[in-house]
Amino acid sequence: MTRLARVAYWLAPMVFCLALYWMGLKAWFSEDDFAWLNLRNHVIDFHSFLWAMFAPLAQGTIRPLSERGFFMLFTYFFHLHPLPYHIFIFLNQFLNIALLALITRKLTNSDLAGVVAPVLWLANVAQVTPMAWTSAYNEIQCASFILASFYLFVRYAETGRSGFYWAQWATFLLGFGANEINVVYPALAALYAILFARRYWLSTLPMFAVSAAYALVHRLATGAGSDYYYQMNFHPGWLAGALWQYWTILLAVPEYVNFQHWPPWSGDVAVFLLTAALLAFIALEARRRRFLPLFLLGWFLIALAPLVPLQNHVTDYYLFIPALGLAILAAQAVALAFERAWTRVLAVALALLYLIPSTIQAHRNTADIFDRGDLARFLVQSVAYAKHIHPGKTILLNNVNDELFWTAVYGSPFHIFGWTDVFITPDCVPLIRADPHLGNIDPFVLPASAVVHALQDRTALVYAVENRKLRNVTQSYTALIQSEPAPPLAPFIDVGASYFASQVGAGWYGLEDGFRWSRQSAAVYLPGPGAAGKKLMVHGFAPPEQIKAGPLHFALTIDGQKQPVKIIDQTNPEFHFEYDLPADVVGRPKIEIAFTIDRTIRVPTDNRDFGLTFGEFAIQ
Repeated sequence: MTRLARVAYWLAPMVFCLALYWMGLKAWFSEDDFAWLNLRNHVIDFHSFLWAMFAPLAQGTIRPLSERGFFMLFTYFFHLHPLPYHIFIFLNQFLNIALLALITRKLTNSDLAGVVAPVLWLANVAQVTPMAWTSAYNEIQCASFILASFYLFVRYAETGRSGFYWAQWATFLLGFGANEINVVYPALAALYAILFARRYWLSTLPMFAVSAAYALVHRLATGAGSDYYYQMNFHPGWLAGALWQYWTILLAVPEYVNFQHWPPWSGDVAVFLLTAALLAFIALEARRRRFLPLFLLGWFLIALAPLVPLQNHVTDYYLFIPALGLAILAAQAVALAFERAWTRVLAVALALLYLIPSTIQAHRNTADIFDRGDLARFLVQSVAYAKHIHPGKTILLNNVNDELFWTAVYGSPFHIFGWTDVFITPDCVPLIRADPHLGNIDPFVLPASAVVHALQDRTALVYAVENRKLRNVTQSYTALIQSEPAPPLAPFIDVGASYFASQVGAGWYGLEDGFRWSRQSAAVYLPGPGAAGKKLMVHGFAPPEQIKAGPLHFALTIDGQKQPVKIIDQTNPEFHFEYDLPADVVGRPKIEIAFTIDRTIRVPTDNRDFGLTFGEFAIQ
């Protein structure tokens, strides 16, 4: 092979990757991206840095390398310019392509398989989300650590050199910083050793202990399994059904058939042919006592095993790492089939049966993610312009539909700029399909009573979303609001916001940069809950000077009814208290929430008696 041919050999799959996912390079941020982009704003000292890197976030995950460190580093240098993020992600994927080619060539002794495996893997729809959505970069980084670890273990088994073994340990341990699915790696290495290098299988046992310890600590730290989307179902019927669902997602033909509006049976026939071909190849090779295909099927099943029981979260990108094994398996089958003319035709036909629907669906799904990002870009940049020409004004967004809310509002992108006064109007609520498992949408909606107050004070502007443009409709919206009956009290108030002033009672000082000081006693007014079972949530802060003298006792009443006294001390200077609401306040248009603390403080040059800073009161 000439030097030019060698270069082309290694570059071809990378060029294929670029050709298929080029829209991912241009995709803007959306959804979970905004939480990670805002993470660096929470870092003010070393303690907060440790929290940002290692606290359980995003359904209880702890991924300091692929999410925390990645986003904090890139936001420092590039802020909201997505291209550098995606360039880095693509470069990391090119590393995966090279590692996959190296491993395939070593396992199969075939140059053809070495180039086919990356192409088959890249064509899979599991690639779309990690290649186009920045928040899913953890899949790509974790694949790098698993591939590197496995390659080093294979080299260790070949040579017996301990340097490869310890280098594998390094990449294995780093993999836990990328994605918790890294726990499966010891099983992959052990299966390989048992089948092909039995004298080395004992060396994999310490890694099982590390994976088990990590899984235990991770579960204790995060409460994994309590989140709706991480609830497990180990019923055999569910596991079999979920495994088949993942298999059909992997082959992509049913999705393609549905997209083309073809008869469903045509997709079933294609899945049957591809499945039968792979199983027949595995069985034929096993009969010849060649167990590489069996190992590669094991790779798929082992890497997918922790994800199959997640009954509420079956998603395509979970196949990103499991699909590596099947890509090598299919590539070996193609390479062996090319040794004979008639099997060569069959291999090409089956490969195309997989490649054509998969690449079309991958390209289409990438375009969908690009469109979602573009939708988020429009909203964030439009609001930024509105803030620029109307500094200090609260921005109310009208006509926000379900897609726009979950793509560009729910992730709180405006907090990245320090804007906590961008809301959607109450009119948007019927347009949004609420998901109780993702949290309440109320914090994103400015209640009607606050809208009235803000418009009367001319502290807010209303912009309607119309065909990816914002139109200032403040005047007409204000006229509409004024023509309607007075709205009820807001069930959620931020006492530091001027538009909730009508629900702030006695015992408070004036606004001070987004918060209010209380006196020793203070009160607010909320509506009674609409139904039994609701809770009162109280969020506030105790300054260090206040709790330095000892714990504070926080005594609260709900419409005169005493509630259990809460303690505020150095363990909870930012407190979140929760109270059961009495049954007799249900349905009342107005109830008083009052509290008292047992001491106040004074600061130099100020003769006022200060209590606590707030904060929110909410009925949820």
